[in-house]
Amino acid sequence: MKLGIISICIFLITNSFAQSDPKWDNTKIEKWPKECKKVIITSTLDEEKQSAIFCSSTSENRPLIVSLHTWSGNYEQKDELVAECIEKDYNYIHPDFRGPNKTYKACGSKYVIQDIEDAIAFAIENGKVDINNIHVVGTSGGGYATLLTYMNTNCPVKTFSAWVPISDLKKWYYESEGRGTKYSFDIVSATVKDADFDKEKYYLCEEEAMARSPFYMHTPVEKRKNSKLYIYAGIHDGYEGSVPISQSLTFYNKVVADFDTLEKKSMIPQKDIIEMLASRSYVTAIKDTIANRLIHYQKTYKDLVKLTIFEGKHECLTSVALNQVDGAKVLTIGDSNGAKEYGWVNQLKKIHFDDFIYNTSISGNTIGFNNLDQKRLNTLLNIDRYMDEADKKLNGLDKVVIMLGTNDCKAIFEKRKKEIPYNMNKLLKKIKAHSVYIKYKPQIFVISPPPCGEDHVMKEKYHGSSKRVKWLIPKLKTVTELNDCKYIDIYMTLSPQWSSLAKDGIHPEEEGQIIMSKMIDEQMK
Repeated sequence: MKLGIISICIFLITNSFAQSDPKWDNTKIEKWPKECKKVIITSTLDEEKQSAIFCSSTSENRPLIVSLHTWSGNYEQKDELVAECIEKDYNYIHPDFRGPNKTYKACGSKYVIQDIEDAIAFAIENGKVDINNIHVVGTSGGGYATLLTYMNTNCPVKTFSAWVPISDLKKWYYESEGRGTKYSFDIVSATVKDADFDKEKYYLCEEEAMARSPFYMHTPVEKRKNSKLYIYAGIHDGYEGSVPISQSLTFYNKVVADFDTLEKKSMIPQKDIIEMLASRSYVTAIKDTIANRLIHYQKTYKDLVKLTIFEGKHECLTSVALNQVDGAKVLTIGDSNGAKEYGWVNQLKKIHFDDFIYNTSISGNTIGFNNLDQKRLNTLLNIDRYMDEADKKLNGLDKVVIMLGTNDCKAIFEKRKKEIPYNMNKLLKKIKAHSVYIKYKPQIFVISPPPCGEDHVMKEKYHGSSKRVKWLIPKLKTVTELNDCKYIDIYMTLSPQWSSLAKDGIHPEEEGQIIMSKMIDEQMK
């Protein structure tokens, strides 16, 4: 009887260990889809042969997904992302970069960084890659490798997605020692040279651990101004998982500070970090979701860095892990309300972080007048340049969003107000005749100008604008629809509350810009 109980216990324990790896961290050898093949890549650093799993798209100029294995995995590790890559006809590579993170040449070494670089170069040479559409993604140890790539790569990577990453090996060593996990031993195995390593009396080489930690590297801000970094962590990680969320929170703050040492609003306050670590939650009135999981906390820095703390453990939400690949490419054209740091365009960037928005808004801009005798403030004269620049910057175009008309309604243009709808008609036709439009067929959205205040609150140059804008609204709508473009009316909804939103009658403060952006977003959907 006792033997039977012991056998059952052994079976349950063994089975528990067999099932312990989640889908995204199954380190067993994968039977890869027929579209994939094993390839050998020679390191350009030490000429060692490195294996990878590779799949080329069937069509030209398709995205490349660089999927990085976890801490204890290697290139053969099962990858939940490969099926989606094949289904969507993406190029895909799953490199080894020296295998599990427990040897000196692995674990964030210069060899690892070069191996990932070499893998990207191999995929570009042997696949059908759009070199402006490269995406690096990894979880846990793969998230760590993703952050390393963010800090070091010279390749034009578009997005980096790090799920439950390690950013500070030195700190994680002590965290792992305190939790009694195997990872502290892995770290010393990797950071102490073989000749000096003693399994019985091991120690951490702090200098080497810091040298291999993204947290202590300087962010290459100039190289990353056209990239996006996503950091994801489950709120319970560290308690029910091996990597405390502080590894993600502090790294986010580090990168934001590297971009702008004076930035405060986008930073995570220390009190928020303490609350999340202590309570495994965060109290806020409004909470969104990701993959049907509650989002406890979210921060963004411009359209460059985004942190998401979700209801979960040490895991990757594979159903959304590649969502950023198909972000829209958008050209926005506006005036001062679109050019402001807190203006409607930058508010849209926050709402649609996945999108790549090229903003040409400039204070004083018009549809078709040389405002202040400046040709640069006449969109009709600059639209060809805007379209060319957007294509060069974004490598394609999905949407053109225009909000103009306020400056066309200034007092100085009173006698020419009838030209305004005709100028919009010319502008829309000129956009549709441009080679970039012909190639990509982007949607065109024309947003009504917002209301203007009464004369007594506005500068003299805007006197009478309230009536002229009101006169213009239906005419812009007609012109837009005649050109088969989408018209978005924000004027009617904003009019009753405009005096409280725009104290000077023209420029809403941040609250008003947020309201405008949400209205635009809803109607664009």
